[in-house]
Amino acid sequence: MVRIYCFLFLLLLYGPVGAQVLKNTDTVRMYNAVEIFLEPKGGMHNFKIHWLNYLKEVMRESRLDKAIYADHIFEIIVTKDGTLLDRKSDSKDPVLIDFLRKQKRWSPGIQSGRPICYLLKLKVPKELFDKVKMEELIVRGDLFTQELLGP
Repeated sequence: MVRIYCFLFLLLLYGPVGAQVLKNTDTVRMYNAVEIFLEPKGGMHNFKIHWLNYLKEVMRESRLDKAIYADHIFEIIVTKDGTLLDRKSDSKDPVLIDFLRKQKRWSPGIQSGRPICYLLKLKVPKELFDKVKMEELIVRGDLFTQELLGP
């Protein structure tokens, strides 16, 4: 009997005390790095419509020549604060400069919690000169592309 009491006493003595046990309140949280793409005010679909309407307006004013601008690609930098800039700072192209003046700031792209610069390539589709319907041009995947610029 004494042995049983000694055994129980030792068990209690060496067993963990409730105050010394680590509580499982420290949890490890997993965070997924989410990349947020740049976005113009009103969304990409409205931007495509705005771009094509602008090109049609410039074409009506005879400032858009098919020989020069058919399948031409304009390169624009979207800065960390959402401003649109011509990639070539010395560019004197009135079509692009006029378009950029009319644009509002975009919400910038974010990667790893930091805003980043993007290169935006806007295409002047040659079908625009052939009077193709606007709906067909908007659906095209090559109307504009986005590329991440290095740091």
